[in-house]
Amino acid sequence: MRKFYFLFSSFAFLLSSCDRVDQQYDKAYFDFDSLINVQVLELGKAKANFSKKSTIGSKNDNSSFVPDSLSLANELDIFRQLDLINKPLYRKSYNVKVGEKDTKSNLLIRSYTAKTPSPVPYVKLYYQSSPLDIRKIESSYHEKNALYNTSRKLTLLFDDSSGFGLLRGYQITGTQKMILSDTVYFSVEVSVSPGSN
Repeated sequence: MRKFYFLFSSFAFLLSSCDRVDQQYDKAYFDFDSLINVQVLELGKAKANFSKKSTIGSKNDNSSFVPDSLSLANELDIFRQLDLINKPLYRKSYNVKVGEKDTKSNLLIRSYTAKTPSPVPYVKLYYQSSPLDIRKIESSYHEKNALYNTSRKLTLLFDDSSGFGLLRGYQITGTQKMILSDTVYFSVEVSVSPGSN
């Protein structure tokens, strides 16, 4: 029960920031940093097992491991990039829609769509009956500089079987084009399962 309250409070904090745009230090849209911090803490306590399938170009790799807290933080760090939507530069740069119905499931969607070109063009939060009950997050991230151009689609999946939204897997797919080289396609698919305490 204590764990449920802790995670419920954390998700409540994440979404409550959406309604306080006028306060300078609040997250304008969704607090990805706090989301990842909660997941790192709870997955570490659960001694979660990660099964990973990776593809880069024509090379494939499969692995299974139980990460410690530092490895967990590194593993999920890529999703912190989505917190860019909360930077002051982008504070009023997204249209927000709440309560859209997902045509492929019984979930509802809270979406953030960039009004002008942005490294994070959209974020979609899929939830059951309340935005606190998140089941999936979809987004994409684009980065371009003098050395490379990369585009990634990011998906986080959550499980509520334990009474709260613990990460049960994620996917990253995309392309990367380095200067003077061909475009490389890559994908990472991870399944997360609680270990034995």
